[in-house]
Parts: sequence; C-alpha cells; structure tokens
Amino acid sequence: MARGIPLACTAFGLLCAAGSLARADTLRCGNRLIDTGESMAAVQALCGRPALVQRGAKFHASTVGPGAGNPGPSETTGAAVPVETWTYNRGPHKLMVSVRFVNGTVVAIKTLQEWGY
Repeated sequence: MARGIPLACTAFGLLCAAGSLARADTLRCGNRLIDTGESMAAVQALCGRPALVQRGAKFHASTVGPGAGNPGPSETTGAAVPVETWTYNRGPHKLMVSVRFVNGTVVAIKTLQEWGY
C-alpha cells in the first residue's frame, strides 16, 4: 500500500503535465483563447497592448529555372514579409508569453521562462 501512493502521485502528475502540453500554443485573454491563425487586430482587441514589441522582416525567395514559361536562365525573386513578436507581461505571479506574427497572423505562442512584474 505504501508503494502504491507514490506511484499514483507520479501517474497523476504525468497526466496533469500532458494536459497542459496539449494547449501549449494558446494564450488566454479574459475568457477567450488566442491560437495560431488569429490576426494582430484580434489579439490586440482581446489581450490589449503588449509590454514589448519587436519588429523585423523575413525574406521569402523562390527560384524559377528554365522551362515552361521561362525560356531564359533561372531567376530568383522574393519579398520581405513583416514579422513581429509581442511579449505580454501577465503580472508578478505568472510567466510572460510571447506571440509571434508573420504577415499579421499568429504563427507561434510561447510561454517564456521569465516571471512577469
């Protein structure tokens, strides 16, 4: 009986951890969950202004070789796509969360290993 209690506690802990990992890519703002695919406007409307905004760009390139539609040499074209990472400070007793946007759409949500303030 004494050995069964630690085993049960371990199993319960693993189940709780698995449940929290299943929704690791969401952010709760009020009674709504923010998930990948949401727009910047929706996130700001539901979660408010972030504590920190980092802006950059990601370059997407594609190369077209000789063949149908391109009789000449291979050609590379590309475009810069805006990338922003918003960091939310949810208070001193919660971990901070970063939300990454590419071209205005949430592509990743990550809980940081840093406490809010």
